[in-house]
Amino acid sequence: MSESIDIESIRAEALRKLGRNVVNFQKVETCLKCLFMVSNIQGTPTNLADRQRKKATKVRKASLGTLAEAFHRNAFGDESKSEVPWDLSEFWISFSMKIDADADAVKHRKRALSSLVSERNKLIHQDLVRFDHNSPQSCRDLIHILDAQNVRILQQLSELKLLIDAFKASISSLQSLIESDEFIRHMQLDPHDA
Repeated sequence: MSESIDIESIRAEALRKLGRNVVNFQKVETCLKCLFMVSNIQGTPTNLADRQRKKATKVRKASLGTLAEAFHRNAFGDESKSEVPWDLSEFWISFSMKIDADADAVKHRKRALSSLVSERNKLIHQDLVRFDHNSPQSCRDLIHILDAQNVRILQQLSELKLLIDAFKASISSLQSLIESDEFIRHMQLDPHDA
């Protein structure tokens, strides 16, 4: 009877921690989707909303690996290449978010995120295939993997949330500046400048 209780308890812990990691992987994916959506916004006043909707549809279907690659390309890559059409009838708006960091830091961040994507794929496609929920040792082994993995997931999640918070603060500051009387006075034409 005690072995039955023991396996039930350890199985429940393994499955709870598996669920925790899957949810945390999903949070990382959601952060990457958010950053992808705001990292490079382009269009005319007429088509900007439609372009963002199409981008959102595309990003909803993207895999974690695809999002990780796009994040590094957009956030740490060279200057964004604007897709300005040659036949514009109205002005073009372009807004991009870039992160300046030294090459070693960028390489480290990319490696850490790529490694996490590989871990997620290994967990889902390999580790769970070998997992025997009726074996106490298999449950313990999975718990060990999940606990170590969750530390890395939370670290990545923390870094991504910092970027999102910094972006929100920047947008808020920009909005405050644009709405300020001083900005409006500064932008008004001086009749002597005409």
